[in-house]
Amino acid sequence: MQHLQGAWPTMVTPIDTDFKIDRAGYRALVEWYIAHQAGGLYANCATSEMDILTEDEQLVLVEEAVAVSNGRTPVAATGNTGETIEAQVGLCRRVADAGADIVMLVVPPGVEKDEDMERYFMTFVEQVDAPLGIYEWPVPGMKHLSLDLVRKLAATGRFMAYKETSCNLDKLRALLQITDATPLALLQANAPYLLPFIKAGGHGTMSIACALVPDLVSAVIKAVQTEDDSAESLHQMLCVIDLVQRSGHPCVTKYMLQKRGVPMASRTRRTPNDLPAEQRYALDYVAGQWFDGQGELHILS
Repeated sequence: MQHLQGAWPTMVTPIDTDFKIDRAGYRALVEWYIAHQAGGLYANCATSEMDILTEDEQLVLVEEAVAVSNGRTPVAATGNTGETIEAQVGLCRRVADAGADIVMLVVPPGVEKDEDMERYFMTFVEQVDAPLGIYEWPVPGMKHLSLDLVRKLAATGRFMAYKETSCNLDKLRALLQITDATPLALLQANAPYLLPFIKAGGHGTMSIACALVPDLVSAVIKAVQTEDDSAESLHQMLCVIDLVQRSGHPCVTKYMLQKRGVPMASRTRRTPNDLPAEQRYALDYVAGQWFDGQGELHILS
């Protein structure tokens, strides 16, 4: 597998009026992401509401993403969402069998010692025959991995992706040095730090901004790498859009994807009702500034 890079959308899950997965909407979303320069797809994650989906529903997301992408872009998906180690290993194997290129492992909350964390991850190295990834899902009790532990995991050659969420630039720079010349791709999750991260030698990101504007994220990365003067202005726009998304992600992200031409409702299982009228008004207003009639970004035209 090539070293992973680019904009990796943390994919939303379209929900129909019966609050089931809207498969047609999901397929359209995968196609849209591929057409808008996604470097890969993260098909089962927090943005997907994986914690309130059944295992079978999580596998639907993986299977559909793999089938629609059809090898055009790699697909990552979380596997260790079960309550026991045995259940987590079993689901990881099912995710791999469903075709995921990378089986992501959420950092387990409540584990304090590095040796216990290493033992946990090595269980999957030994029992899951698939490329693996690390996902620092910022939930209570989750510990960010130490530099020494990342060094050990990267040295196994089994870990390909690391969604890092410390939002600490100094640590990110150190991690870039540690993972250099290993298969482990550091895909940090913070849009505001994308510009300095790429300048420091990073190559990709798994941020919520990628779920709405993968084309803009890709443009920032390319502009930095080619020393294009547009990097600063593109990144400024990215930071503004990221702030708007955070006002109500993933509902706001879904609503704005509609503006970009993706057929989906803004509802989620956690928030079954539509966005408040005043929020929709504000989003409609900024969407008119950002997107043209086809949902393409003005700043990229």
